[in-house]
Amino acid sequence: MCYFVSVSVSQPGKDSKLLPGLLVARVIFVPLFMLCNVKPRHNLPVYFSHDGWFLGFMILFAFSNGYLASLCMCFGPKKVDASEAETAGTIMAFFLSLGLALGASLSFLFRALI
Repeated sequence: MCYFVSVSVSQPGKDSKLLPGLLVARVIFVPLFMLCNVKPRHNLPVYFSHDGWFLGFMILFAFSNGYLASLCMCFGPKKVDASEAETAGTIMAFFLSLGLALGASLSFLFRALI
């Protein structure tokens, strides 16, 4: 017989003060990406010349984004009354989409700064 154990890992928890801190700490990736080897360059120096740095930063950025965004989307509706959970989920999905769209739009500005 084969038994599978389902383990739910959701650390930090929904009442943790660490989760917002980790989300804000992801801002450090913006200057790290801007200091990687991206061509053509006009204004900023290159501190991370090997493409491995960029790849490593991108992997950390992607996993932290996926994990932390999933935690927020799971915990958000649980932080409000049960009658407002559906509305909270809809608003969170809207702002997630808005954030992705704004991030993509602002990438052109950051590209011009490099």
